[in-house]
Formats: sequence, C-alpha cells, structure tokens
Amino acid sequence: MRCQLCLNLSWQPICKNCLDTLFIPTLSKRVLDDGLEVYYFYKYSEISKLLHTKHTYIGAKIFLQLSRYALTPFAKTFENQDIYILPIDDHIRSGYSHSAILARSISSYVKPIYGALRAKNKIRYSGQKLSTRVKNKRDFELKCRSGIDVVLVDDIVTTGNTLMEARQCCEKANINVLFAITLADARE
Repeated sequence: MRCQLCLNLSWQPICKNCLDTLFIPTLSKRVLDDGLEVYYFYKYSEISKLLHTKHTYIGAKIFLQLSRYALTPFAKTFENQDIYILPIDDHIRSGYSHSAILARSISSYVKPIYGALRAKNKIRYSGQKLSTRVKNKRDFELKCRSGIDVVLVDDIVTTGNTLMEARQCCEKANINVLFAITLADARE
C-alpha cells in the first residue's frame, strides 16, 4: 500500500512520517452553548481531506489510524474508571460506522456501548447550512441503562447541535454526559 499523502510505501493509509509531521494532534477544548465541553485534536481545515473519506472503504482505515494516534493517548487517562463511551449514531453506512471506529480505538480504556444512541432522522448534515441542521433535528432514540457516566464521541463538531441534542436525550434517561470527544472542530 502507499501513503495516501506522500505516496511512499506504507503498511497504513498514512505513513508514520506524514502522521508525525503533518498531523500532530493538539488537545483543545470547545464549550458548546449548553455548557457541554468538547475535546478535539485537530482543526477541520487540517484534516478535512481525510475526514471526507468517511464514506469510502479507505476511510475506515484512515479514521482508525487517526483515532489511535489522537484519541488513544487522551483516553488512557480514564483507564480503570467506570466510564462508558457512547458513539453518536453508529449506524453502519458505507460499510462501517465512523463513530463506532472512534469508540473502538479507545475501547481498551473506556467501555463502548454500541447501537445505543441512534438517530431516527437519517438526513445527512455534511455540507448543510445551519438552518437545515436546526430544522431537521436528529431525533435520537436511546437504548441504554440509566445511572451511568458516558462520554459522547463523534468525528466533527460543527455547530454542536448534534452533540447537544444527544446530551439532552441522555439526560432525559438519567445518563450523565461527562463531555464529548471529536477528532476535529469545524469552527476556526
């Protein structure tokens, strides 16, 4: 296989040299309007081309590689705590779920709960305006036991509406959302 960026031979879609020089994760925090803290590792513009692969076969490998590189060191700090990771709408599309891949990459440190938080509204938000996002809420359905602490995980925080709606759904079911983790923040 060749690196998707420099075309050098590599066992992974992105070679170690490109990861170490082009995609150095920087832990940052954004606080949404409802007070939810979202930790992210890249600005959207830094990895947008990689994020756009999420609906392709190679995207599964790229998401796994980026999440192991960025999310795993952060998740180690929660090892041996009774915290669950809740992927946002981990319904399988294009052969895989990008949010489930992110959750799986840190499953050695926090326990994932797959298939628990699914959107009933299947509209794609990618490239849509804020008005479309506000008008077409995700309408989440939650299938999870109450009384637990969770961390929400998704690929990008854009407006924050999806994460805030997911948090509201969890709180109605007596689930404590500690914070959210994403690979990137679209607000720059």
